[in-house]
Amino acid sequence: MSDDAKLLPPGAAKGAWRDNAEVVCFAVLLIVFFKTFVGQQFTIPTASMRNTLMIGDHLLANKFIFATPQWSWEERLFPMRGVRRGDIIVFRYPMNRDMDYVKRCVALPGDTVEIRRKRLYVNGTLVTGPFEHHILDETEVAAVEGHRILKGQPEPGPWPPERMAGTTMQERLAGAAKDLNLPVPPTVWPWSDPENLRLDRQGMEPLDGHNPFRDDLAPTTVPPGHLFAMGDNRDNSQDSRYWGPVPLDHLRGRPFLVWWSFREGGNDDSPAKVPEHPGDVVMNFVDGARYFLVRTRWDRTGTIPR
Repeated sequence: MSDDAKLLPPGAAKGAWRDNAEVVCFAVLLIVFFKTFVGQQFTIPTASMRNTLMIGDHLLANKFIFATPQWSWEERLFPMRGVRRGDIIVFRYPMNRDMDYVKRCVALPGDTVEIRRKRLYVNGTLVTGPFEHHILDETEVAAVEGHRILKGQPEPGPWPPERMAGTTMQERLAGAAKDLNLPVPPTVWPWSDPENLRLDRQGMEPLDGHNPFRDDLAPTTVPPGHLFAMGDNRDNSQDSRYWGPVPLDHLRGRPFLVWWSFREGGNDDSPAKVPEHPGDVVMNFVDGARYFLVRTRWDRTGTIPR
């Protein structure tokens, strides 16, 4: 062995290829560990949580916060806790567990949920605030005085009973039934039947867009092991009103950071394209790089969703 070889630091003789391969493998393992147990990136594709979360918001979600600790030291070491009313949550869609949804938890197991003329009541108490949004149509916009209202855009709360929140779906359907001699809308929410909750909902269809229970729901108790989730954009969100309570074991985490916000299509209304194959991933990357400076919402990037 030459004198030069003896002077090499330990491990240098294994070669550059092996050294780089070890770095790559370690990085991959670290990423997999982080994604599995710590956090994961999610992108908002629709306006169901607008304006709390905008289309094109890229979120980091804490995946272990809702985990059940196995030992007492876990709870002391990590910020683990049960889901609370008002939490923004990421969960598997009950009718297709391959899809992830982002909504707000509005009620817990045992709570009584009621919706009266678009207002949410939990255990008899009105729940509203700046997070709650409603969309007024053209005739309703004209009737509003003293406010700058944009047609078709979600208006923030709070929404006390005396504030006009727009025509309810029940009123629209009742009017159409009368004018067109159609059947009267149903009055019993199908997800109030315990038997429906025992079903495997994979592949089932939610209530359609003319859901009569969207704006008016009789008092309903959230069953054990479930929670009630709603989008903040109440007039443009398919949520528990359409497909029933969310099983607690479907929870995936809680968003804690908007690490990047990007205007899809250059505006706030264009839905984001959900990648279905590698080509879509490449196109999303190209668009992001091409329009990074002009479409990034700099005021939202780095914010904490509430």
